[in-house]
Amino acid sequence: MSNTDAVHLRERARRLRQLAHLIEATPAMRLEGLAGDDTWRGARPRLCRDLLERNLAQLHRAADDLRWHAYLLDQRAVAADALPAR
Repeated sequence: MSNTDAVHLRERARRLRQLAHLIEATPAMRLEGLAGDDTWRGARPRLCRDLLERNLAQLHRAADDLRWHAYLLDQRAVAADALPAR
């Protein structure tokens, strides 16, 4: 790996963190606080809220996963920087 590779890895990590932030900043992530039992039409409002909570948890896990992969890319960049120049 070269210094150019390390720069590329850091840029990929930055983009992953940016995407994670965008996911968590989307207005959909605030729906849970706005959704009471009277929000839903139909016979099963609790089911709708439970499904919403599960979907939001999946989005949070996806953002966390993106951050984890960004961290790993940063670690690879550090390792690339530590290698002697070719």
